[in-house]
Amino acid sequence: MNLLEKLDADVPDPLVDAFEKWHDWSIKKPVESEAIMLGTSVFAWYAMPDCVKSSAVRFVGKSAILGSMGAYYYHLDDRDNKIKIAAEECQKMWKENLGHLNPAAQVAIGVGGAATLLKLNSMVERYILHRGERRKQQEKVLPHVRQGLVLGALTGGLAYFALRK
Repeated sequence: MNLLEKLDADVPDPLVDAFEKWHDWSIKKPVESEAIMLGTSVFAWYAMPDCVKSSAVRFVGKSAILGSMGAYYYHLDDRDNKIKIAAEECQKMWKENLGHLNPAAQVAIGVGGAATLLKLNSMVERYILHRGERRKQQEKVLPHVRQGLVLGALTGGLAYFALRK
């Protein structure tokens, strides 16, 4: 018995059926499925500190969220894959606007932009986490879950309205 047959034998049929139905539905309704995926991912990301106390386990959980998002985009057809389309558009824009510069200047701009975005992302993440911690100290009930619900709903709603044609 090979690994695939063993895995197929170990996974319960209702679970496989549920994933197959989700896959079929997400192919038929790409805008809705992407909005749901983004909204639930953001909710899980920001609600995690109330549910998981260990930072190491949160790291694993957040890695799993990122992996599931990657798996979602991987299962899309190439014509529907917004990540590949956006990367191609970004490369085209880069060549049009910065292609005339020498390679060292392009690398410096790229590294500087990436560093700036990482710092900004870090500041926003810290603000959101510390806001939840301040609300926890004020004895609010599930402060991270509450802000995760708001951020997840906003993300899902914005994604739906941005992606629909």
